[in-house]
Amino acid sequence: MEKALRGWLEAHGLLAITAAVLGIIVGLAVILVVGGFWFARP
Repeated sequence: MEKALRGWLEAHGLLAITAAVLGIIVGLAVILVVGGFWFARP
């Protein structure tokens, strides 16, 4: 697992790493917001 992750990071570079992290954060935020609205509706 560690070798695969290290190889992916070396192959893709900083820009792809940043984009992946931002994508994960945005995805979690959207899930929380949509889930919150769905949970709070009467």
